[in-house]
Amino acid sequence: MIKFFRKIRQKLLTENKFSKYLIYAIGEIILVVIGILIALSINNWNENRKNQELVSVYKTELMNDLLLDVNHFEFHLSHAEEENKTIDSLRTILNRPSSDEDTLKNIIRQSLTFFKKEPWIMLATTEYPLISDNTFQSLQSSGQITLLDNELQEEIVSFYGYTRKYSFMIQEIITSKNEVYFEYINNIPVIQSKEKNIINQNLYNQVWNNVDWNSVQIKFITLLNTYYELNLKTIFFNDMRLYKTNIMIEQLKSDLKK
Repeated sequence: MIKFFRKIRQKLLTENKFSKYLIYAIGEIILVVIGILIALSINNWNENRKNQELVSVYKTELMNDLLLDVNHFEFHLSHAEEENKTIDSLRTILNRPSSDEDTLKNIIRQSLTFFKKEPWIMLATTEYPLISDNTFQSLQSSGQITLLDNELQEEIVSFYGYTRKYSFMIQEIITSKNEVYFEYINNIPVIQSKEKNIINQNLYNQVWNNVDWNSVQIKFITLLNTYYELNLKTIFFNDMRLYKTNIMIEQLKSDLKK
């Protein structure tokens, strides 16, 4: 093709047809420009296609992160609800006409079976409450969050700001629960050995006889009341987080179908 145009150019010059050569040269320039524009358009189209594919991947990963959050929120919501059911049951027992101080003492001696401590449920750590925001963090740090449309960018940034705020509040609740729990647990005897035998039980009974029951009873009732109120807050915050998270998931699902 290049040789063909070169021959035409040489023929026009040898025949001294300058005006025709000028027209030809302009036409050749126009063809080159058109070729460049077509190449740029194809390149831009390829880049846009790649970006759209990347956006779809990010939206899918964001949605997967949010689905993990939903499972996490639902579990801890359920845990708080079950814990309050247990407290309601204990209150019902204590409010019976037949209940007396011995009833309360027996409940206190069994209290560790009511409030089982699991590090990932109750202990305040830097890892709890969990938020699955790896994709969001990656988008922000890499600057690729700009690949998303402006409206979605604003909604995602606002959403994770909201989530972190309520996660901080729940962290404060967990810290408060731990404080009242350990204040109580430090005042009652706990058998370290897992072997249940008569000797251990007798020793355990003797230790309980030396307990300051007035103090323990006050701390136990405080524990029940504090847990109940803090669990209500946990339920509220997790309900709100679930509501917001499910809305975000539905929006991402809708975007992926477009």
